[in-house]
Amino acid sequence: MLAVAWAIDVLLGFGVAGLIVALVVVTIGTFAAYWKSDAVALAMSHARPADPVQHARLHNLVEGLCIAGGLPKPRVYIINDPAPNAFATGRNPQHAAVAVTTGLLEKMNRVELEGVLAHELSHVKNYDILVSTLAVTLVGVIVIMADFALRFMWWGGPRQRDRKSSGGSGPQAILALVGIALLLLAPLAARLMQFAVSRRREALADISGVAMTRYPPGLIAALEKLKDDTTVVESSSRATAHLWIESPLARTKEEGRLSRLNRLFETHPPLDERIAALKEL
Repeated sequence: MLAVAWAIDVLLGFGVAGLIVALVVVTIGTFAAYWKSDAVALAMSHARPADPVQHARLHNLVEGLCIAGGLPKPRVYIINDPAPNAFATGRNPQHAAVAVTTGLLEKMNRVELEGVLAHELSHVKNYDILVSTLAVTLVGVIVIMADFALRFMWWGGPRQRDRKSSGGSGPQAILALVGIALLLLAPLAARLMQFAVSRRREALADISGVAMTRYPPGLIAALEKLKDDTTVVESSSRATAHLWIESPLARTKEEGRLSRLNRLFETHPPLDERIAALKEL
């Protein structure tokens, strides 16, 4: 974020004062992401608190797994969506939340649902939720900052006149080229870091979830059902796709548009690989 702020400062010519302001904004943004990124992720997914009476089975499974894993019980949320899926979010086990779709509750039996919840609670126990949830906010901030700077330059920023008067040469021109390259590459680099972290931690959460339930067939059966299901989470977005137990975005033409782009920036290991790894346990 600081690198992107520096590039914007160089290209738009705000000087030292601009860099100081950028530093303050970046610091505030980072702390805001740490404290409120879970609320952002839940709001983007249209999650609502799960009623303890209406969803007693869900609460009982979460409580039992938390006792087995030595975790405090997280907040439990429901997402009204027919696609079976789930995710965990928060900054630490004491401030965590688990959200599941209504489709997951309808299509999974008790053992399979337990496997999915154990996977998500493993994210909580391994502190994956901190890294993944921060990525929702920080990657988004980098993309917005770079997009703003490039649009501002396109329509003529405050450095246009300076570049004309100086002939566009010298160290300033070199710095400008470096800044432009950084603004173009920063969103892509941030996305790739987000995806790489997600893929590794999904595989780890599968193994940790099985260790929590001590019953690999439960999660294996759940993943097989997820593989066969073609519904797409309606409230999903690329910003939160890495949080879910499987990619909530369309990956085939039958599932929806932009499937080719979604496969190019896949946030999860293939379900076949995850199932094969669990069958080897």
